[in-house]
Amino acid sequence: MILLKNCFYVATFNDREDELKNHDILIRENVIEKIAPAIQLFPQELMNTEVIDCSRFLVIPGMINTHHHLFQTLTRNLPGAQNAKLFDWLVYLYPIWGRMDEEAIYYSTLLGSAELLKTGATTTTDQMYLYPEDFKGDMMGIQFEAAARAGIRFSPSRGSMTRGESDRGLPPDHVVQNTEEVIRDMVRVQTLPCMICLNSSTRVRLKIPLPPSFFQVITMKRRIRS
Repeated sequence: MILLKNCFYVATFNDREDELKNHDILIRENVIEKIAPAIQLFPQELMNTEVIDCSRFLVIPGMINTHHHLFQTLTRNLPGAQNAKLFDWLVYLYPIWGRMDEEAIYYSTLLGSAELLKTGATTTTDQMYLYPEDFKGDMMGIQFEAAARAGIRFSPSRGSMTRGESDRGLPPDHVVQNTEEVIRDMVRVQTLPCMICLNSSTRVRLKIPLPPSFFQVITMKRRIRS
């Protein structure tokens, strides 16, 4: 268990917008069990509890990150992409992203999840839209594995790009898919047994959302269908 002791303030964000001063928070199996002043534990419980002095801290609920492309964490600070306009930035990085393998997907998801947790976000989505033709693994399955290791609640989405350079799009052809491939995989991910574990006995079933893509990477045929 974890006991956050004597919190300076607890911002509950409940309907009454309560702010609690000098309260304790007891966490058991990753679930908040109790919020109250001066929570008392039995000696045996206290032996197995991490007690954290929060008398100088404001405690808030975990934040939710609603937009991310986690694979891009691996290509920060590349000189050729600095201070570039959006389309120039994308054109420079698409060929690099097109060489991503299973290890790159795993560690970019792990890194991005850890950064979010360190800065207060306990839930994140991810819009993966780039599927290199040489990538043979289960990209979403790899992401779930990395997110579980980090300990973040993870709700990814299955993005897509179907308009490559040969169709006057921005990305190289080898990082886009045809419409049939995209739809087939969108159907597949809807049947995945994707779960997030809240504690040892509670699991929540996830439905994988299907996000939009912007004009330069999606075919007119796909836009008309949608």
